[in-house]
Amino acid sequence: MAQLKIALEWFLNPDHLPLLAAQEASEDEIELIAPDDHYDGFEALATGEVDIVVNEPLHLLEKHSAAMQSHGCFFETDGGVLLREDVLSRLEQGESVKICSPVSNDVTDELCRRIVMVWAYKQGVDVQKEQIQVLEQGFDHITNLQNGADGAWLAFANIEGVMVKELGMPIIMVTTKDAGIPGFSALELIGQAQAAPEKQAAIARLVTHMQEAVKTWQSHPEQALALWNRHNPEPQADAALTAAIVTDTLCRFETEIAPSAQRWLSVWAYMQGLQVDIIDEEAYHALFPSLEEAS
Repeated sequence: MAQLKIALEWFLNPDHLPLLAAQEASEDEIELIAPDDHYDGFEALATGEVDIVVNEPLHLLEKHSAAMQSHGCFFETDGGVLLREDVLSRLEQGESVKICSPVSNDVTDELCRRIVMVWAYKQGVDVQKEQIQVLEQGFDHITNLQNGADGAWLAFANIEGVMVKELGMPIIMVTTKDAGIPGFSALELIGQAQAAPEKQAAIARLVTHMQEAVKTWQSHPEQALALWNRHNPEPQADAALTAAIVTDTLCRFETEIAPSAQRWLSVWAYMQGLQVDIIDEEAYHALFPSLEEAS
């Protein structure tokens, strides 16, 4: 039996269902660690405190202190910015809007602004960058919107997108697709490039358990909902809303989890055009070893 410590990118939510399934089924001891900050996992991986980071490929492409490798993407959804319905008219009048995000830096802030600006431009409104303020305000997008934020960034269609619809909130979702930006709202399993053989073997077993669970849920989706109900950190949550989120999420899991440089090449190329601090081509390809190297 091996021990695997896995740093999540966010608070525990249905995106992590395959990890929960592996945790219950595996002979290995698997610990899932929710972060205080969106980048905590990368720092913990660099110091050896965790064995795997779960995070979006956008952050995988940034420069980090640890040499990393991908073990594959297990989930992909539509992602983007949640906006109040009156935001477009306010931007047209020259007003500024405040968009909350779990992380604020040159890379993510620029992407947020581009999504909003292109969306507005397509509707005949020319927006200046200075009108869009991105504020680091934690992970809870819905609470931030309820507390008066004009928008929420790094939102997932299967979680917050479902929630705003089910709760009847006057919110629209503008996705990366709407802005012509390659999609990156996905979760990769990321480990150290030079991990010990026993850790690599444990990660391979993790991937197998995750794949088996997702394939089972295709015929028995009720098992996924039951699994989430056993682990939901908010057991008093609205049952109908919870079921709607899990149902939407299930179709977004991958049945075959494997590292692929081709999958995120368009994202990497787009980031080069933003002239941000991003890894070079050699480092990019080193993140995605062949299946033989990864196993």
